[in-house]
Amino acid sequence: MKKHVALTLLALTTLGVLNAHVDLPVIDGRRFVKMQEKLHDPIGWLEDQASGLRVSCKEVHTHGPASAEAGLALAAIQAFSPPDSQSAQLRQLLAQGDWLLAEVSFDALSPAVVALRQQAEGVQVVDSAIWSGSTLPWRPAPLIRRHLQTQAPQMPEALLDCFRPEDPLFQAR
Repeated sequence: MKKHVALTLLALTTLGVLNAHVDLPVIDGRRFVKMQEKLHDPIGWLEDQASGLRVSCKEVHTHGPASAEAGLALAAIQAFSPPDSQSAQLRQLLAQGDWLLAEVSFDALSPAVVALRQQAEGVQVVDSAIWSGSTLPWRPAPLIRRHLQTQAPQMPEALLDCFRPEDPLFQAR
């Protein structure tokens, strides 16, 4: 068989297999790759990789669960929406300037990522900047970052870029 005929057949076979097994659906204005009935978010994956390359977390501080900041943030979250919010457990707390970003889990609620701000009255939850629940089919970190940036545009970009979800619900599948 001539080389150009073999290459043409290979290209046609490859296109046929891809056409039969791979779909590119658009969901909420974003293109996904669907293989074997499972959705994948390649754009979110690229955003995750780019975030890891360009981010500098020098200005972002991580506070342990025993720190004073963690106690204040947890108290504000527990008081935000009782009674279910009273079971909040801090998974991670990041801070930059007067902004805090907390990932929390609950007994009866889905895990959440909560933006807080230190003010004269104490630490306050930023009402509109809360993410709770699943992110499927999107990759978790980029979707949560985008939501929080939209809801609290004054939040420092480095604080959002340094956020890496820890809860299993927020892990990329």
